[in-house]
Order: sequence, then C-alpha cells, then structure tokens
Amino acid sequence: MENLSKYLTRLQVKLENILLDPNNPRFAELGDAIDPIPETRFMEPKIQRDAFDKMKSEKFEVSELRDTIKTIGFLPMDKIVVREWKHNPSDSPKKYVVVEGNRRITALKWLIELHDSAKETFTEEQLINFQNLEVLLLDQENAPNTAIWILPGLRHVSGIKEWGPYQKARAVFILRESGSSPQEAAQSLGLSTRTANQLWRSYLALEHMKEDEEFGEYAEPKLYSFFEEIFKKPDIREWLEWNDTERKFTNSAKLREMYTWIVGESDDDGNLKEPKLPEAKSIRELSPILSDESALTVFRSQNGTLLRARARYDADHPEDWLPTIANADSILTNLSAESIKLLNAEEIEALIKLKLRIETVLSYREKLIH
Repeated sequence: MENLSKYLTRLQVKLENILLDPNNPRFAELGDAIDPIPETRFMEPKIQRDAFDKMKSEKFEVSELRDTIKTIGFLPMDKIVVREWKHNPSDSPKKYVVVEGNRRITALKWLIELHDSAKETFTEEQLINFQNLEVLLLDQENAPNTAIWILPGLRHVSGIKEWGPYQKARAVFILRESGSSPQEAAQSLGLSTRTANQLWRSYLALEHMKEDEEFGEYAEPKLYSFFEEIFKKPDIREWLEWNDTERKFTNSAKLREMYTWIVGESDDDGNLKEPKLPEAKSIRELSPILSDESALTVFRSQNGTLLRARARYDADHPEDWLPTIANADSILTNLSAESIKLLNAEEIEALIKLKLRIETVLSYREKLIH
C-alpha cells in the first residue's frame, strides 16, 4: 500500500469555507438510500443544511462533542482532513470538502449558529478558535482514489466513533473494486482479513437483493445486519449456497424465501405481513430449524413462527438442550431494570422453578460422579 502522508499538507482555512460532505457514509445509519448528490451541488444552502441537520441527529452524538468544545475549546490534536472543491465560483473564496472530520466541523458550525442566534455568547478569542482552523489538505489529483475511504476508515472502522457495519462493509467493497487485494483492503482499514471478507460478502448479498424484481425496493442499509448474521452461520450460508466467484447466493428459490422471512410476504391487498424474522439476531435461532424438516415445515406454515418452530425442534431433539439454555441466559441477561421490577407472580414462579430445576440437575450430577 502507498504511503498517503506525502499527499497531505497543512492548510489554514476558515470554518465558513469548509463544506460538509452530503454523501457522508454515516448517513446510511439513518436508513438513507445511497443516491450520491452531484459534486456540483455541494455548496447549495439546502444541501449543506440537510447534511448539517443529519449530522446533528442523536445517532452521531455531535451534541456531546459540541459541548466539549464549548467547555475546553477546539483542540486540533487530530487534524481534520479536507479536499479542494473543484466547482468553486471564481468570485468567492476557495471552498473545501470534509474528508475526515464531519462530526467536528458540524460541532463547530453548530456553536457558531448558536452564537449568531444569541442562544450562546462566546468571546472573540473563542470565536477565533472555532473559526480559524489548521487542517490537512489532501492532494486529490495525485493521491490514489482510495484515499478518501482509507483516511476516514482508519479512524472510524476500528477507532474513534466507530462506523456502523454497513459503512465498514461499503468501504471494504469500494477498496476491493478499486483494485486492492482482500489483504490490502483489510490492512488499509485496520481490520483482519477474515472480518473484511465477511463484510465484503454481506455487502454483496445486500447489493444482489437490490436486483430482485419483487424485493429490490426493500434492500436498504438497515437490512445489512441480516446478511451479516447469515454469514456468521456457515450452515445458513451453505443452505443459501453462497458462491464467492459469482459473488452471490446461488439457490434463488431459498434466497427469495429468506427475503420473505426478513421483509414479510405480501397479502391479497399487496401489503406486507409481519416478517417471520423481525430482527437480525433472529437469524441465530434459525440455524437448527433449517437442518430439521419437521421444524422447518412448522416455520414455513402460514401461522408458523420462530418460537413454534423452535419448540418443535426442541421436542424432537431433547438432547440438544444447550442452545435453549444459552438463549434463556441471553434473555435474562438483557432484561432491563424496569422489566425486572415489573415481574408478575407467574413470571417469578417460573424463574424460581427454573432455579430449583438447575440446582436439582447439578446436585444429581454430583451424586453420579462421586
């Protein structure tokens, strides 16, 4: 991999001349479709306002960063990276687009907005600190095209304010499509090759769903986690017949069935029913069901649910009890304080019975081995 430091130079720039990136990969976390905004329109006030408002979402925790800067000032220990905006009008100061640092730029612009509206009042010294920045300018003319993914990726895939899984996967995909080997793509983003490969496959699976005539419209970034869970389960991946060479699942009948489970089937009026797999972690419970024809038949039935199919599987495989115990442990671990506080008499009795049963089994085991 090429050393990128030689393509970065220090630059003094005013905050007002820095544009937020309206195609920020983070926006996929809000469920936004990936429809890139043309570079020529980046400077439009409405485009910048939309990007600013999205970055202010609670999802990105910019308010906390804003308050920190308000309290201690902007400390540029970790430089913001920008690139030159190529469509700058000749009669205005040169503009730059954020490559790395959209959260910090948003926080600074937010503070200035609060000052201008008199909701906050800052000293002249503070305003200078907020608005006169030393950044790193990326020489985009000579740097490799992958630099705009590698630079933020080094921080956000495995570092500060970590990217979500979809953003990581898209970064891996773009690097590989740009000619990086699987190992190079992984190393560029601070990932293991195995993790990067799993992200790549999951991204390809979601992209392939977009090509489906019936389900393509539902292939949004929020579904990415379902495919990530599928690739964590080798038996489900094999059931759908993943092929690395073709870069897709090749059993189209089973794949479309999987789509109905995660999106929902259409009723007679064309409306979607509730999906059988309502959240990504439901995939984990699907593994044993796919290997058992009786349980799978229950799941596929009109009123079939994951719970009913699992009950059938457990009845047919009493020896396979450990996953059920692990599931119960997970459920109990994740009970909120409020849920525990509101346990009713029946639920408390069930927990006591479970506790006594476990103690009985362990006591009996002790007698058997001594």
